Amino acid sequence: MLHNSQSWLDDELEADSSFEEDPQPQQYFSLRAHRLARKPPRRRSVKKLLEEGLKDPKAPKFSDPGLQELYEKQLFSELLWELRSGKEATVYVVRATEKSWPDNPEALLAVKLYVDSRVRSLKNDALYRQGRLVSDQRMKKAIDQRSDYGISAQNILWVEEEYRQLHALHQLGVPVPRPVAHAGNAILMEFVGDEDGPAPRLSEAGLSREEAQEALEQAVHNLGLILSAGKIHGDYSTFNLLWHEGRVVVIDFPQMVEWDKNPLAMEILERDVRGLCRTFGHLGIHPKPEAVIRRVWQIAHANPTRYTPMEVSYL
Repeated sequence: MLHNSQSWLDDELEADSSFEEDPQPQQYFSLRAHRLARKPPRRRSVKKLLEEGLKDPKAPKFSDPGLQELYEKQLFSELLWELRSGKEATVYVVRATEKSWPDNPEALLAVKLYVDSRVRSLKNDALYRQGRLVSDQRMKKAIDQRSDYGISAQNILWVEEEYRQLHALHQLGVPVPRPVAHAGNAILMEFVGDEDGPAPRLSEAGLSREEAQEALEQAVHNLGLILSAGKIHGDYSTFNLLWHEGRVVVIDFPQMVEWDKNPLAMEILERDVRGLCRTFGHLGIHPKPEAVIRRVWQIAHANPTRYTPMEVSYL
């Protein structure tokens, strides 16, 4: 186990004794998988991304400009397969190069390609943008007015924000995919998995009770580390946590907010904790949100940075 002190979890956890027999978690994720299997809006297949290059050898290899830029910079050598598609983005697996991954040029990397914000379904987009500085007033006005220029600018800012957060958290030691580069609507990053396939989300990993408890301990610890950096994930649940070789890896950061810049930071943190507890409930583990948020603050203050919030109301 990564974290030996589990007294807070042992004392506060409300475990479901019927975990092994209860069919509800399986039914819940089966229904959710069925919903996710439906084709999302503006999804682009590998064939579609390669379409222009297939038609004309002189044309760009990829129809997406950001993907083409990463390719021309020799940051990946080939597009292999589509990994996962959602309403906000599609993730593809690519082959690394010596330039992007010197330790292993044959390694697999992931490219997250955002869809146009006009068809993106992220709820309450403005909630997460509060406090984010847009120094160009013309750009800010265009974003607020949802003009074509504003939409394009917002797309780029959204991608840059996730890349920035990924880089900061990786530097801090939070287990996240290592960022490589970004261009246009695309982010190139470490692929969490191996040649046999991607690491599963916690929600789909089929964890035993012992593994689920360990995953919860790690998830809470990671949330505390994120808070110690003055950041809040914004969508923290078993759907945005991967399980790889006994380790929880945090993903998806475009909605992340800064504690000292967003006036609704505490509300978003509390919602993250409730979401984490609710989705672990589908794994047969029922942590109490009050105990979890108290533990998150304890971890944050035990690993302080110059950005760590000093609020102590939960300690």
